[in-house]
Amino acid sequence: MRLPPLLAVSSVLLLSIVTVYGEESKSLYAPGDNVLELDIDNFDSMVYGSPRGYFIEFYSSWCGHCIHYKPQWVTFATKLKDWSSVVQVSVINCADEKNSPVCRAHAIDAFPTLKYFPPHSKSKDDGQKYTGDKYELPSMALDVAKFVRADYVAQRPPTWPKVEALPSTIILEQLWSAMSPSQQILVAVIEEDPFLTGFATVIGFGKNPFVEAVVMPSSHPIAQQFSGSVLPTLLIFKRDNPNAPDFVSKSEMSVFQMADKIDEYITAVADTVHQGPPPPAAVIPGAAAEDVVAAPAPTKTLVPLNFEQFKVQQLDLSSALHYMLTQEIPRKPVIDNENLAALKGWIHLLRRYVPGTAPIRRLFYRLDEWTQLQSYSITAESWIAKVAELQTDLGHPLPANASWVACKGSKPYLRGYTCGLWTLMHAVTVQAYADEKDNHGFKPVVEVLEPIHQFIYHYLSCEICAKNFHHMTEANELSLVTRPEDVILWLWRAHNNVNRRLAGDASEDPSYPKRQFPDAALCHDCIVNGVYQEGKVLEFMLRYYTDVRTDGLVPTPGYKVTEFEDGKVQKVAVKHLNPKFAIHANNVDKLEETEARLRQQQVDANPKHHWRSLDSDGYAGAASAQSADRSTFYLIWFVIVGIALAFAYLKYRQNRSKFWKTFYYYNDYKLFPWSSNSPANIRSKYVA
Repeated sequence: MRLPPLLAVSSVLLLSIVTVYGEESKSLYAPGDNVLELDIDNFDSMVYGSPRGYFIEFYSSWCGHCIHYKPQWVTFATKLKDWSSVVQVSVINCADEKNSPVCRAHAIDAFPTLKYFPPHSKSKDDGQKYTGDKYELPSMALDVAKFVRADYVAQRPPTWPKVEALPSTIILEQLWSAMSPSQQILVAVIEEDPFLTGFATVIGFGKNPFVEAVVMPSSHPIAQQFSGSVLPTLLIFKRDNPNAPDFVSKSEMSVFQMADKIDEYITAVADTVHQGPPPPAAVIPGAAAEDVVAAPAPTKTLVPLNFEQFKVQQLDLSSALHYMLTQEIPRKPVIDNENLAALKGWIHLLRRYVPGTAPIRRLFYRLDEWTQLQSYSITAESWIAKVAELQTDLGHPLPANASWVACKGSKPYLRGYTCGLWTLMHAVTVQAYADEKDNHGFKPVVEVLEPIHQFIYHYLSCEICAKNFHHMTEANELSLVTRPEDVILWLWRAHNNVNRRLAGDASEDPSYPKRQFPDAALCHDCIVNGVYQEGKVLEFMLRYYTDVRTDGLVPTPGYKVTEFEDGKVQKVAVKHLNPKFAIHANNVDKLEETEARLRQQQVDANPKHHWRSLDSDGYAGAASAQSADRSTFYLIWFVIVGIALAFAYLKYRQNRSKFWKTFYYYNDYKLFPWSSNSPANIRSKYVA
């Protein structure tokens, strides 16, 4: 519906005042899309306690399906922009990590998810998940009208239009007399209960100063007089001819088609009151074909190959792991049943083959040990706490925020996590093959490909993307894979199939178009006469995914080396540890097993100092005990020394005279006068 220019301008101004747009760089939506952008800072204050309802799309800006759905949602929001006093069409970006608590609280684990919140909602429990067809926009508008009708019956909001059928006692003259002089148009929608098309029309034109809209059943006297041959029927009356409709629909019309017809009459009325017609409507993405003027198809320019895109970067891998652990997995409030089984398989796979540094591999070793012990379920809160605990214990081997290098798109919502996840999966399959190619008991499907399949199907929050991957495993006969090398080649083929299907899609980054991989410029020997040579592709994949770059990583602190010669300083240099490392360079299992054994023996394998507060009771008690022990020790030694001195003194008194006589007469120093061989015993005549 279109408003006259003055009202349209005021409505736009009002919407711009109350609309709080998220960071433009992170959002799929922009001013002019007629959606209200919510985030963690304004969600509660906007939605809860509001006199109007909210119809919210929970989306992820990196989700290809959400990017594809955006034009539909913009079209829907534009069609319902005049419903905003009753229900506001809104969005919130769950890919923005600051909004994760909101999306997690509302149990959003797939995108896009639509929810309706009635007026005066108090908490997340009041939200109702929309389960209808989100692509059938007229039908979805009627479903929203059904939500609004239920709220009107329950609450009767005083600022809302009357969302109810016209009583059978009301006649045409009474309707005209009750209308204000500025209302030049009377609209009547004739249909049967539940009157959804009529209610949608009442909601849409409830605030228009030129229109009065009512809805009535076919049994109403006015309907009996003027009704057409189909239901719902649209009747439009003008004030200059109040007793006969100026327009009666002869064929079935959707709610949006009725709104467009009413808009034509509003434009004519606006001309008569010298306000001029509304400005030409902008072409809306996703609008019906008949409403859009065809434009010449743009010529697609060939984008040259960007070699920086084709590098395996450790920062991309670490960022994908971070986002997966802290955002994607805990989107489910409770992880149980099939979801828990899929999680255990995936984490165990990463424990064995995850690329990265030793601390990263130790993190997944410990996370796998903990996850396998969870028998029934894991809550999102306990998962987040465990990941944070392991991060702290191991010195934060994963970054605190996702940051992309080779996976960076031309816009922040393009590529990113999905690129990083594909890179991670390929690196895992390459390492699995390198480790297990000579293992005759290796089962590539059970041990690698099926855990990947189950994780994507259960945890990739782009719902359609996850379902497409699931269907692809059936179409590409995943269950028939038996050769070790196919653990690499099956995923390679699957990725190329996805690239082929999404080439030219709305989710494609125009600066990094979808290509078949590897390009001939990357691996000349891989393609012969336009056909991939799988043996050469296998060799290339092994080289490519084991050459992990460290661009963009914070350099490790340097250490100073001083060289001396003949006691003189010859050279001083600052050196760094070699940043290059091979994927899975060291097996951490033995290290972790050794530490676990030491912990069982109550030996601290990683000792830490624990300091007590000087004011604490525990410290005071320990200090008192230590003082008491020290005093007892000193007392015992004092007693021993005292006894020894007393004994020496007594012996001295007893032998004093004997000593001096022996010393003077025989010049024989008698140290032990009681000895049987002493001169005193030999020459007894001289003993006193």
